[in-house]
Amino acid sequence: MDFVIRNATIATVDGVRDIGIDSGRIVQISDHIEIRGVDEIHAQGFLVSPGFIDVHMHLDKALIIWGKWEAEEAKRIAPSDQPVPTRKPISVEDVRDRAIRTAQMCVLNGTTTLRTHVDITVPGGLTAMHGVLAAKEACRDWISMQINPFPIRGFDGVEDETEELMRSAIELGADLIGGVPDADSNGVEHVDRIFSLAKEYDLDIDFHTDMIPAPEPFLLPYIAEKALKQGWEGRVLAGHCFALGHVTPEVRQAAIQKCAKAKVSICATPFATIQERLIDPINGGVNATYMSDNIRDTWSPYGNADMLQLALFAGRLGSWRTSREIDELFDIGTLGAARAIGLGGKAGVEVGNPADLVILQARSRHEAIVTQADKLWVFKNGNPVVCSGELLTEPL
Repeated sequence: MDFVIRNATIATVDGVRDIGIDSGRIVQISDHIEIRGVDEIHAQGFLVSPGFIDVHMHLDKALIIWGKWEAEEAKRIAPSDQPVPTRKPISVEDVRDRAIRTAQMCVLNGTTTLRTHVDITVPGGLTAMHGVLAAKEACRDWISMQINPFPIRGFDGVEDETEELMRSAIELGADLIGGVPDADSNGVEHVDRIFSLAKEYDLDIDFHTDMIPAPEPFLLPYIAEKALKQGWEGRVLAGHCFALGHVTPEVRQAAIQKCAKAKVSICATPFATIQERLIDPINGGVNATYMSDNIRDTWSPYGNADMLQLALFAGRLGSWRTSREIDELFDIGTLGAARAIGLGGKAGVEVGNPADLVILQARSRHEAIVTQADKLWVFKNGNPVVCSGELLTEPL
């Protein structure tokens, strides 16, 4: 056996357990594992949880204004092909470097899998895509990445060129396909185009949608209907969904029912409209989770790539109050996030699952959130990659 974690607390399991790891997977969980591991850790009764999963990031833009965010030119969104004047021009190497540094922040905070969006525009070409692909390869030993190219400026006026770039991004090695219907004058046509490409390449879909805090246009119901019609149940994630907080309660509940039927997941930043974008969908049977979104770029100067911190934001703004409810909030960022990006049965501290694990200095999930527990150890594919805040391996 490659590794044994001894005397670990596992959520929903009474008492402490030993966890045996071999060939990157959990092979045994029991009161006591007789066999000695090649390496062993004594967890001292602390919580061993699945690695966190951040389902929505922008690695191509992350850290682009770190140290420069006060610049007048960097007030709001600037796509990856339009860097702020305070930085050198965007290059593959620049994107790769910032993406790696952000991925290191993620794994140090216990995130072992992430999904990143990548801007695809006619002026920018595939520079960002090449940079993030290079980062994915460099970080493969300690974090998994799903790469989602999306036409951030839409298709209006450059339909053929943008679609050609999207196809090229897919063929370079995209894991799924993204869309942003708010960017086009006809959001329905945008959704149809993305679903068509997804069907052609047999890819899951991740939409930025309903990002304008207004009741109209409201495309989430159409996305759910399209998923049902195309047979894409369980293969669509809708991000942001601010309009859920601005439509009437009746319209919101109807949209939630459609998402539940189509198994469309939702992810939201945990900083506003928590009731409408997380709690109401969850109560309505939708798989919903929280996410980082932009990290220290021209959209936002904030972000620490810390899912435990995001859970605390959500908990403070939401209605999670009891220990059991806060435990469920913890699970939203691990098990729920896994379902949102198609990893459902592969997450969890269970025999047979990949050993993507975090040892937290807490004895329960609710204690981990409330105390913002230290991440003592992080394992990726059965290998320890972080110990007491130090990365144990370098990028390739």
